[in-house]
Amino acid sequence: MKRAFVGIREKKIARRKSFLSGKSIKRNNILLFLSLFLLIFFRPVLSLFISNGKLIFSSLLSLLIITAVSSLDFEKKKFIRLTYAGFFTLVLVWLDYFTKSLDIRLGSFFALIVFFVYVTYSMIVHVARQKDVTATLILNSINSYLLMGIIFSMFFLSVEIFYNIFYSDKIIHTINFGYTQKPTLFDFIYYAFITMTTVGYGEITPAVPITKALAMLTAVTSQLYLAILLAMLVSKFLAKKN
Repeated sequence: MKRAFVGIREKKIARRKSFLSGKSIKRNNILLFLSLFLLIFFRPVLSLFISNGKLIFSSLLSLLIITAVSSLDFEKKKFIRLTYAGFFTLVLVWLDYFTKSLDIRLGSFFALIVFFVYVTYSMIVHVARQKDVTATLILNSINSYLLMGIIFSMFFLSVEIFYNIFYSDKIIHTINFGYTQKPTLFDFIYYAFITMTTVGYGEITPAVPITKALAMLTAVTSQLYLAILLAMLVSKFLAKKN
């Protein structure tokens, strides 16, 4: 009976075996971090040298999608499903670039949200389940935090989109950007990260109840993530040391 149980367990572990090697996963996490870093922090700098801002954004998103697909030790079936989802999202991103269809733009936007939410959730679960603290695990932790910022910025933007769909007779800004009346996605990314870090400079404020509630959720979620993550990493490190 015991041997049968061990055999079943070994088969389950074999099925969960990573489709990619450890070196490949580590390399892909480094590339994912670099693509996130470029998208979040260096996009304004790149726009100084390349006038086509939409091309920069679409290219960085493409790099982000490709590296996110191969950033975890997914089993083969899950890796293939995620690859299909990433390819579908990638196609929508470039269709949005080459066309001016509002439907494609909205489809691309919400496909990105679903894709990033799934990847971020998988990363957080992976970090929680791992026993050893490795460089790849730390990269997973950082990447999932940065992806959370991208997701929250898209949530803020989606609220603005829905408000302007329902109230099409006038333009409604769900967040007051003191320095511009035409905010871009980068402005929403900036606001999301400033809220996540609880810095709150004060030049940007939520203007409707939904964005106020979302701002509170963003701040609380990000702080809980950091506190729990730090506790988990320290406990894993001490457990291995002892």
